[in-house]
Amino acid sequence: MAASRNSTPADPLLGLAAWLQPRLPAGAELWVGLSGGRDSVVLLHLLRQLLPSGQLRAVHVHHGLSPHADAWAGFCAELCRDWSIPLTLQRVQVSRAPGPGLEAAARQARYQAYRDCGIRYLALAHHRRDQAETLLFNLCRGTGVAGAAAMPGQRAWQDMVLLRPLLAWSGAAVAAYGARHGLAWVEDESNQDQAYSRNFLRHRVLPLLESRFPAAEATLARAAGHFADARELLAELAAQDQLLVQGRVAPLLNLSPARQANWLRHWLAAAGWHPPEAAALAEALRQLAVTPADGHFELCLAEGAVRLWRGQLYRVPFPGPLPAPCAWDGSGVLDWGGGRLQLRPGAAGIRPDALLGRRLELRSRQGGECLRLGPGRPSRPLKKLLQESGVPPWERPLLPLLFLDGELLACPGVGVAAAWQSGAGEPGLLPCWEGPGLSCGD
Repeated sequence: MAASRNSTPADPLLGLAAWLQPRLPAGAELWVGLSGGRDSVVLLHLLRQLLPSGQLRAVHVHHGLSPHADAWAGFCAELCRDWSIPLTLQRVQVSRAPGPGLEAAARQARYQAYRDCGIRYLALAHHRRDQAETLLFNLCRGTGVAGAAAMPGQRAWQDMVLLRPLLAWSGAAVAAYGARHGLAWVEDESNQDQAYSRNFLRHRVLPLLESRFPAAEATLARAAGHFADARELLAELAAQDQLLVQGRVAPLLNLSPARQANWLRHWLAAAGWHPPEAAALAEALRQLAVTPADGHFELCLAEGAVRLWRGQLYRVPFPGPLPAPCAWDGSGVLDWGGGRLQLRPGAAGIRPDALLGRRLELRSRQGGECLRLGPGRPSRPLKKLLQESGVPPWERPLLPLLFLDGELLACPGVGVAAAWQSGAGEPGLLPCWEGPGLSCGD
C-alpha cells in the first residue's frame, strides 16, 4: 500500500482498494471481525465504501468476559443495522483452565467461532502499532524468526484466509480517520489492565521507547517485515531440503544442525503441529543421530508423536478409541480408526463373488489371527505378516480386518486369503486403508 509519512494513503479508499484487489477474488464475500472497538469500526467503515452491497458481512464474538459484553454486542448490532451490513453474533465459552493464559484462550475461542461461521475471507483490523507490540511480545517470549515476523498482511489459516488491510497504517492514522469521520465505538476496559502483557507493552514499554526513539512504532514494524523476509527464505530452504529428505533420517542427518531444525519445524508446521522449543528440538535431533534406523525414537508433542520406523520419520496423531465391530457392504469409503477404508481394483484382490450373499464384518485386531495368502502356502500369524509387510507398529491396532462369515478374509497392507483371491487376469478388489495422517514423505 502506498503510504505517506503517517502511513495513511493520500486517498485511503484508493490505497485500500489497491491492497485488497489482488487478495480478494472478485465477488468473494468478505467478513470483518467486529469487536466494536475503534480499529474494527474504522475498518468496517472503509470496506463499506469499497465493496458492493451483499459482499460485506460482519461477525462479533461475545466472549462473556466483561460485564459490558452484552452492551458491546448491542452496539455492533445497531451499527450494522444503520450501515445495512449483515451481522453474525457468536457466543463462546472461554476456558479458564491452567495453560497459556486468558488472552490466548480468548483468541483460540474467537478463531474457532470464526471457523464455525464458515468464513472463507476474514478481515482483521490490526495496524502498525499492533504489529510493533506483537514483535516486542514475541521477542520477550524468546521467539524464533517466525514469531519475530509478527503478523502477516495475508495468511492462510486452516480453511480461512486472514487479511489485515490496515497493517501499514499507523495507530495515529487509524485514530485520526475515526475522528475525522465522527465514528463512534466502544471501549474495552480490559485494554487498560496492565496485568495483561500486551497492555503492559502498549501503555508502558512502547511510550518509553518512543520517548527516546520517536519512530519506534515504524521501525519495529519494519523490523518485523525483515524477519518476515527471512521466514520466507527459511520456508523455501525447507521446501528444497524436503525434496532430498522426504522424511528419511539418513539424508536429514547429512544437513547442518540449523537446516535439520529448520526442516523439522516446517515439516511439523505443514501438518498444523506446533514444533517444540529450541532446546527440546536440538535434544530430539541429537537423540535421532544416535538411534539406529530400526531403533526406538519418539518426540511427544501436543498433537501427537514423531516416531521412527525403518529409517523414516512419521507424524503419529494420538489414537482415539478403537472402533466397534460393524457390518459393511464393501461400497464407498468408510471412516475407520481415524482413517478411510475402501475397496479398489487390484491384482490378487478379493473375488467380487466373495461378497455376494455373505456377511462382511470389520473388526480390530484381537491377537492370534492367521491368514493364508497363496495356494499351497501355510496359514501364518497375522502378527508376522504385518511385520514383514512393513506396517508400522502404531498402525497395527487400528487396521480394519475384513471377516467373511466369521473367518479372516483380508488385511489392508498385507493381502487377501487364498480361498477368496482373484486369479491372474481376473478382477479383484483390494482393501486400502489410509491411516489418520501417518505420513513421512509429504
